[in-house]
Amino acid sequence: MAEALIKTWQLAVLRVRLDVSARVPAVAAELVGYPEGTPRTYESVTLPFTAYGLAAGTDPPVGARVPKELLAAVISFISQDFGKEAALWLRLVPPYGHRGAAPWERTLVPATGRPLIRVPDRLPVAADPGKTWSVAIALSAAPGTSWAAGYLTSFLSALHSAVASGVDAHLFTDQVTHDTVCQLLHREPHVHLHDPQDATSAHRERIERNVPQFRRRGRASSSRADSPLLWADWIASGLDGQAVRALHVVADARFDGTRPLLAVSSDPGVPTDLCAYASADKVQLLADTVGASVLSFGSPPGNPSDIATRLMADGVGLQRAGPTFYSDLQLDPAGYALAQAHAFVAAQPRREPIPRDPSLFAYLQPEHVQDSLRENWPDPEQPDQVWLSGRTAISDSSTSQELVPGALGAAVGEGVADRGYAGAEAVPGWVAASERYMESRAADLVDTAAIPGETPELKQAYDRGMAQALSELRDFVDRRVQES
Repeated sequence: MAEALIKTWQLAVLRVRLDVSARVPAVAAELVGYPEGTPRTYESVTLPFTAYGLAAGTDPPVGARVPKELLAAVISFISQDFGKEAALWLRLVPPYGHRGAAPWERTLVPATGRPLIRVPDRLPVAADPGKTWSVAIALSAAPGTSWAAGYLTSFLSALHSAVASGVDAHLFTDQVTHDTVCQLLHREPHVHLHDPQDATSAHRERIERNVPQFRRRGRASSSRADSPLLWADWIASGLDGQAVRALHVVADARFDGTRPLLAVSSDPGVPTDLCAYASADKVQLLADTVGASVLSFGSPPGNPSDIATRLMADGVGLQRAGPTFYSDLQLDPAGYALAQAHAFVAAQPRREPIPRDPSLFAYLQPEHVQDSLRENWPDPEQPDQVWLSGRTAISDSSTSQELVPGALGAAVGEGVADRGYAGAEAVPGWVAASERYMESRAADLVDTAAIPGETPELKQAYDRGMAQALSELRDFVDRRVQES
């Protein structure tokens, strides 16, 4: 699907793939543009794994980097051939192992002056109901650290300044951070501080009610407060049936072998050195359950494995329809750049500059940035000067539905802007969670869609039936919303 998006939107792309044609595997990178509507390769750089700071084995990298040879090729591509491009897109072709952890944005954004956006491998574009920018922030700071409260207050201030539609924030933090933040934010009307002492009772109450969202299949949930399920249940319970449009998760990270995990306090209400570990699928499930179309990962100062956080954000972002961000708190300690990124996806129409900061990487649908791709943006240091002239190659008729074969367009839907709850101040959690579910099922259907004339009729009939079922489910949700 990523390649279809590139072709449909005629994106200037840095495509990176594994090259196994030689005896020693290498990394092949090519810079491709669409100068007259057809793809053309402008630069090609093939280098061994070691040039990227990667090893041929499965051990996590400790010094991933972007080679200077590739950096020179990208600068040449942008300055000579695609100087009017508003953004360069990064396509990491699976399987790509640890290449997702390389500091692509940190290296290329300052050198080119262009945003670098990662191409997701997922459709349809995520629906994002609601008017107010509601965000849940889950933060677990390591014992003995002091950065968390200052970061939260500055990030919330930046959000309020950047998001024109208003911000409604829910904070779920460890006890030490909570106590400090209480003193700093006790008079903020649109900031809800959730008491960590409620976490254990919320977890047990949801177990007693047999709420299934965060349980492992085939195994009963434990009532012990030593699981990331406790955080998930606390967040879901604390939101009290209301959806949020964004979920921001900040925690240290580790590797379990080759699998990246977030390390959170085993019980947010009890200061302790004990950790529980959350996998990428659990974080994504939480985002879907609370209805968040936007998911952002924060890598805190002193993170034992920033590489693990980057790999988790990259793996999740590739497979989500909604925007996914990674934020390096070392480079963005006040959360300003991340707040601007949230403001970009919150704006309707999107008149904010495309996220462009070395502290970030972003997975965004091309449709999310189509307004910005046509706009002239002033140089932030020279307001009288235009630094991007925008793109004219993108057609107004280019939509995600054009990428969907035949009857599957019904599964994608007509877009949240036409739906009854799109402009509501707050949206029930079940509505937004239903959107996430339908998007996921529709994406699965599109990924394996039958091709008329090539695929057996039985598979085509199955696809049509599934598309019809999703369309009817969407209509049912809309009717229930109108009745409520």
